[in-house]
Amino acid sequence: MKNLLTLVVFLVSLTAFSQGQLQKEASGSLMFSSGQVMQLAQAIPAEKYAWTPQAGVRTFAGVFAHIISANYFFASKMGAKIPEGVKMETLEKDLTTKDQIATALKQSYETIIGAVKGLTDGDMAKKVEFPFPGEYTDMSAVLIAVGHSNEHLGQLVAYSRMNGITPPWNEPKK
Repeated sequence: MKNLLTLVVFLVSLTAFSQGQLQKEASGSLMFSSGQVMQLAQAIPAEKYAWTPQAGVRTFAGVFAHIISANYFFASKMGAKIPEGVKMETLEKDLTTKDQIATALKQSYETIIGAVKGLTDGDMAKKVEFPFPGEYTDMSAVLIAVGHSNEHLGQLVAYSRMNGITPPWNEPKK
């Protein structure tokens, strides 16, 4: 009987420990990628924000604005309130300067990270509607948001290197 009680106590404590694990790890991943995205935003000269690798492809500014828009979109699907004054319909056209983008990146990452942290384990199975085919939940929104941020971080690294800009975290130590 004593062994059974020990096992039950162990399992209950293990379950309690894992509560919110996805939210903790996903918000940590978003904090990490946001730091790198924001470092790149600062490292890229303002005059390069209009650069594009070819016609019909997003500029640096366009990629940053797309990340900002997506952060707000995913956060809204998780129930977050979008900050006052953010116009989702025109966001990518409205954000054009380095300073506007830096401010908006920080605010959008704070919003998405807060939304992820605010989810309960019970929220994870809640259905979410996206404008593309498939069946999604809050967990899907969290995982897509993390992947999306990293996908465009990679794109920005490639853009940077094409312009002779070394990502700050890859600079040689002095």
